[in-house]
Amino acid sequence: MRALIDSDVLVAMLDGTEDQSPESTAVIQAAVRGKFTGFITPLIAANVMYILRRKWRTTRPDTWRADIDRVTLDMLATLGMIPVGRPDFIDSITSSFTDKEDGVQYFAALRSRQVDVIVTCNTKDFVMKGLEAIEPERFIRQYLK
Repeated sequence: MRALIDSDVLVAMLDGTEDQSPESTAVIQAAVRGKFTGFITPLIAANVMYILRRKWRTTRPDTWRADIDRVTLDMLATLGMIPVGRPDFIDSITSSFTDKEDGVQYFAALRSRQVDVIVTCNTKDFVMKGLEAIEPERFIRQYLK
């Protein structure tokens, strides 16, 4: 099984305060253990860094920079990287995706032919047919049990 891990899953796991944090943590731990192959895009990595910076600047005032560097390096060591190109942006802009950033992720994953499913905490944003988008709990139940 090969899955694109959306930024909201990574943030839920890393921050630990989201509703889907336990399931997101289980998904990432399964990737670390080699139960499936996880991927991100450069855009996902940048989103995670940006979101954590906004959250951790106030909750971790003394360590947020080092903490973000550490978790980003861990993320890059654990998950494969799918490239994002101009066609992914164009396809997203001209598609029915309301959230164009999610559209970019979708088209990059689809074009790569390296992904079977997208794991996200927000499936309603992924409206296209071709790659299924599922929440962490369902991914665990369907692919990891």
